[in-house]
Amino acid sequence: MKRIDPFAFGHVIAALVAGAVAGAFLDLKAVMVFSSVLAASAIVSALVCWRWPGFAAAAWKLWLIGVLANPLFLAAVAFSIEQYECLVGRKTGWNCMFSDLGPMVAGMCLLPPIGGLLWRGWKRWRARGAS
Repeated sequence: MKRIDPFAFGHVIAALVAGAVAGAFLDLKAVMVFSSVLAASAIVSALVCWRWPGFAAAAWKLWLIGVLANPLFLAAVAFSIEQYECLVGRKTGWNCMFSDLGPMVAGMCLLPPIGGLLWRGWKRWRARGAS
């Protein structure tokens, strides 16, 4: 059985934790939905990072691709672009009720790649100390 790369493992676990923390403000169903959606998106993002630039790449490249390859991040950015009039205050009313969700979800997608990088760094530090 092949080992999971520390970046991919940390990325997905950080997504699970971030989703659970965000959902904890609502109820158990929100915890389950938020954490599973963030984790599924992180898995897709980690697969893209595996293909390019590779898990051995520089941290800034992994973080950037980890964020930009996340389908949830892309959906949140597209939703924010579609709701830009509500976000800048040109339009108000019931149609703008959920316009703040796009930036909030996009912000949540910035965190999991950092968890992956921290886990990768910790694993490398431990391996260096053991030898």
